Amino acid sequence: MDNSFFTLFFISNIILSVIFCTIIGIKKGLKKQITVSTQYHLSMISLLVLIAPFIPTHFLGMNDLIHFGISSSTLTNTQSPANMTETMFQNGNWQQDFPTSIEQSPYRILDFILFYVWLAGMIIMLLATLISNLRIYRVKKSLKVVDHGELSILLTTCKEEIDYQKGVVLGYSSLVKSPITFGLMKPIIVLPQDQPMLSYDDMRCVLLHELVHCKRKDILINYFLGLSRIVYWFNPLVWYFLSNMKTEMEITCDYAVLKKLDEESQLKYGEVILKFASQAKQTLPLIAASEISSSYKQVKRRIVTIVNFQVESKKQKIKSSLIFMAVLAIILSSIPSISVLAFIKDQHSFSEQNVVYKDYQTLFHNLTGSAVLYNTKMDRYMIYNEDESTTRYAPNSTYKIFSALFALENEIITKENSRMTWDGTLHKYDKWNQDQDLFTAMKNSTTWYFQHLDQQLGKKKLQTYYEQIGYGSKDISSDIANYWMDGHLKISPVEQIDMLKRFYNNEFSFDQSNIQTVKDSLLLEDSNELRLSGKTGTADVNGENVNGWFIGYVETADNTFFFAVHIEGEKDAGGSDAAKIALSILEKEGIYRPSVKKSS
Repeated sequence: MDNSFFTLFFISNIILSVIFCTIIGIKKGLKKQITVSTQYHLSMISLLVLIAPFIPTHFLGMNDLIHFGISSSTLTNTQSPANMTETMFQNGNWQQDFPTSIEQSPYRILDFILFYVWLAGMIIMLLATLISNLRIYRVKKSLKVVDHGELSILLTTCKEEIDYQKGVVLGYSSLVKSPITFGLMKPIIVLPQDQPMLSYDDMRCVLLHELVHCKRKDILINYFLGLSRIVYWFNPLVWYFLSNMKTEMEITCDYAVLKKLDEESQLKYGEVILKFASQAKQTLPLIAASEISSSYKQVKRRIVTIVNFQVESKKQKIKSSLIFMAVLAIILSSIPSISVLAFIKDQHSFSEQNVVYKDYQTLFHNLTGSAVLYNTKMDRYMIYNEDESTTRYAPNSTYKIFSALFALENEIITKENSRMTWDGTLHKYDKWNQDQDLFTAMKNSTTWYFQHLDQQLGKKKLQTYYEQIGYGSKDISSDIANYWMDGHLKISPVEQIDMLKRFYNNEFSFDQSNIQTVKDSLLLEDSNELRLSGKTGTADVNGENVNGWFIGYVETADNTFFFAVHIEGEKDAGGSDAAKIALSILEKEGIYRPSVKKSS
């Protein structure tokens, strides 16, 4: 499955649509058991589902959003000519980093297009919202404020009836056909300029209704509903849900007013709603305002509620509370899965206690990433960027350590006989266009060599091995030729350290001679009683190195230090760049000083 932002956001929409269908079903099926207020409150808490994809469980950077991730790309033909030169980090000329190129597949291009269609839709909806707010601004400019007289006294009386103490501006405007309320900080109630249809009692009903909106801060909810329509403009179920919630908002407001009126006044209130129903078709709705007028369909629901009005019983309130708690539990339990989908990152649980967090930011320059060091003697971790250190990424060529080990275990190759004949196919790197053995293939990161090893071992057995050693996500369900960089098999920097430790100490119970053979192939430098071993990995997307690893260990006379550095960037973020950072960190910590200084 693709790991792009929009694809995962689309999946989260499917999940939240299912949740909404469930909630709508519960509300309809248990309508007689639920109070009017609870119906609306269930819709209110359901808004959490709309927020869930954007909850910053793991803060999403703009690069993640714009670049959609690289792990879901497909491999290009390794036989294609290269449009980039060989990338080589020279430190004693030991580490050569030859990445396999990746290009975005047609599916990725479609995903890219859909992402920007979604953005375009949001821009259009935002413009519609701004135009609506501009209409509100014009209404506000045309307002003729009422601050004295009989109407002003009625406003004060109505405020006292519902125990609302804050200031409210009341006025007339020729730009509205029915009463509206807007304004977050100081609510403004606007009445139509021409008022022959409204009696004193009618006006009391109108003011009570609008003041209830003010007291409940429904204007803020209106803004959120408008924002939700912008973000979820493509989801008809969300639109249905939001429209239904808007009606429920008016019904609960009606209910609150009805509780303040006698039976005769309740009927009068229904007549007022009907008077303004015809006004709903005369003007476009104001997104950021509450309007007493509604569509005929909404008015029908409101009138039925008014006619059937009765104060809720204690039994009904108890049932409503239980149903509310059950729905709340469903919503809260669903939020983590939606959030994880939206924020792409696959996190590894890391609970080690002996950890020191370091600041290596200056060594990473403009790149994002993390570094993990492990001191065996002190049993202590040193970590830079805690969040990134537990985030899983495609291992790229670092997987070749275990590809070689599995092949040795199954005697596909041996230390003495690991040579593989080049089939004459021209590859992008000259070092690949020749016969290889395990040592040259590891040094040159010769992809075709390890692809042949995996193919001879077989996907089923390979899967068993990854599950046996507990390698990261353990998922190689995709093509056997590229599972290590297509986003299925993923591993975090702290897990890389764990794998290296267990490999080094042979906790896998493999043949010790095979462990040693792989160790020999990873040896980069042996000098001054220090031995440096490691493997780089690079993701090259459309000719740019955007994702790099360098993992390994340093052996001293009395200790072993394991390290893993992972980096990401728009360019210059390959394995050789990760190696430079790793060696700078090792030198900074006094663990290892290269025998040959890094070239400029």
